[in-house]
Amino acid sequence: MKFNLKWVLAAVVVALVGLAAAPWTVSQSAQIDAIKKEIRASADARLVSHGRSVFAMLPRPHIRIYDADLDFRDGAATIAASSLRVDLGFSGLFTGRLNLARVVLADAVVTLDPARARIEGPIAGAGGWGAPPGEVEATNARLLVKPPGENQPELVADSCDARLDFSRASAPLSLIGHCLLPMLGDNAAPTRYAIWLAKPDKLARGEESPLTFRAEGDHYQINLNGVLGLQPKPHFHGQVAGLAPSLRQVAEWFDLTLPLPGRYRDFSIKGEATIEPSDLSFPSLALTIDGNALDGAASVRFDGPRPQISATLAGSEVNLDPMFEDVPAPSSGGQWSREPFAHSHHLAAADLDLRLSATHARLGEFQADNVAVSAILKNGRLDLSLAEASAYSGQARARAIIAESGEGLDVRGSASVEKLDAAAFLWDVFHRQSLSGTARAAISFETSGDSFYDFASRLDARGDFSVDAGEVYGLDLALAFRRMERQPLTAGVELRSGRSSFDQLSAKFNIGQGLAEFEEGIARDERTTVYFSGRAQIADRTLELHAVATRASAAAPDAKPLQIGFTLSGGWDDAVLTPDALGLIQRSDAAAPLLPKPPQN
Repeated sequence: MKFNLKWVLAAVVVALVGLAAAPWTVSQSAQIDAIKKEIRASADARLVSHGRSVFAMLPRPHIRIYDADLDFRDGAATIAASSLRVDLGFSGLFTGRLNLARVVLADAVVTLDPARARIEGPIAGAGGWGAPPGEVEATNARLLVKPPGENQPELVADSCDARLDFSRASAPLSLIGHCLLPMLGDNAAPTRYAIWLAKPDKLARGEESPLTFRAEGDHYQINLNGVLGLQPKPHFHGQVAGLAPSLRQVAEWFDLTLPLPGRYRDFSIKGEATIEPSDLSFPSLALTIDGNALDGAASVRFDGPRPQISATLAGSEVNLDPMFEDVPAPSSGGQWSREPFAHSHHLAAADLDLRLSATHARLGEFQADNVAVSAILKNGRLDLSLAEASAYSGQARARAIIAESGEGLDVRGSASVEKLDAAAFLWDVFHRQSLSGTARAAISFETSGDSFYDFASRLDARGDFSVDAGEVYGLDLALAFRRMERQPLTAGVELRSGRSSFDQLSAKFNIGQGLAEFEEGIARDERTTVYFSGRAQIADRTLELHAVATRASAAAPDAKPLQIGFTLSGGWDDAVLTPDALGLIQRSDAAAPLLPKPPQN
């Protein structure tokens, strides 16, 4: 026991001598001055204390400074803490030197000002970072960032707990912790994050260092694995992987408004990326969105008057329905919808250059193969183009130019189809089979408004169409003509059943403010010719077509040709076919004498 007691007494004496040799152990001003020098040397930061300081030996030697402020690189970052505690290494007690082993910041408010972050050379100069503390902790911290041109900082992270392990400048640096992110909403769970920097000393000298970053919450995740550099400007290059419930929500976190409609749910991304202050680029990426798997390249630039988004993507199966789920249905209750379009997606919010190709694509019931689509948005003017698509055994092309106006949207464009299977197209899109054959059509159009009803009532268009080797359903001209030769009055009954074949059907049309006029309408086969004309109210979805079918008499070739007139009128969905009763009566030998005779001169 005597031997042990000697060593204990010796240790106490040495400790007392060390305390006496270190003025910071007994003087508040000396304590703060010593801490200032160490922080300045290790972190290039200025410490300002507005409160008192305390030195204590238990549970381990430490100095606590109350109401402490730290200023990094002339205001690029500032920290205001209710207390700054510095745990000291035991060696400092015997040598009189301050040895920072651990730093704890309580209730710290960290403010970043990117405008002041001028990185013009190595961070720590030629001498490196000195001897950083082995561990830095922050409890109940808040992170604020000053937006460009603003004086008031915005809260970015709250209720943060973090631990930084950084024993020496040449050793790896790691930062782990959790925090609440206001941009995720008030009910979001804490976000967990971890950062590992392999060569912080190289980073300080203006070189690159390997970096691993991970952040995750209950419904989203982001991983970076690559290299980080600060010269000539901050940048990251490497692999990126992430997922989120909504791409639109992610874009809004970065003050980026996606200009096209759609919520873009179930978003995930994986690929190679380069990240810079004004540029985010993915030279190669694989992403899933709304259940669609796409590959390609993309970039976002922030160095212009508005964000510039570019993407070239390709997929095998692409469903475009989710993009338009927030757009009102075109019709409701058999009429055009008057529900206004949502204007939450302003065309002037960003510039866009999107190229999308798909082996198979679907929009509603419309399906197409080998689709190539582009959407180019510049200065609030959207140019949508369907460069090519194989649809229903034919080819389709379309283009529309859209711009916002005081009345809603101004739209003008053109569309054409070639060798289209009319029966399959009408069945898929309109769920009805009224016409078959191989169709060709072309139209140019323009309209404006804030709803589909506006579009229909203000539509101006012109075009033509033709159908080869087809049939018209619900019209049996062959049977009607046979009846006409024997019993003319019954021909009208037979006219409304069966189907009529034709070699070619064609017409031209002009539409002015929603009123369509059909001209030069003709359908013919070897024996029968049908001429038709009429009009349709696009806004009211009604039509009135007049037709006259002519066929040579089979019983008496030299006789007057047989002729049947009829009208198709009513709503688009329930139009009624009405024969020309007067013409049938005049054809009947029994009924014709009953008609009033014309006046004799």
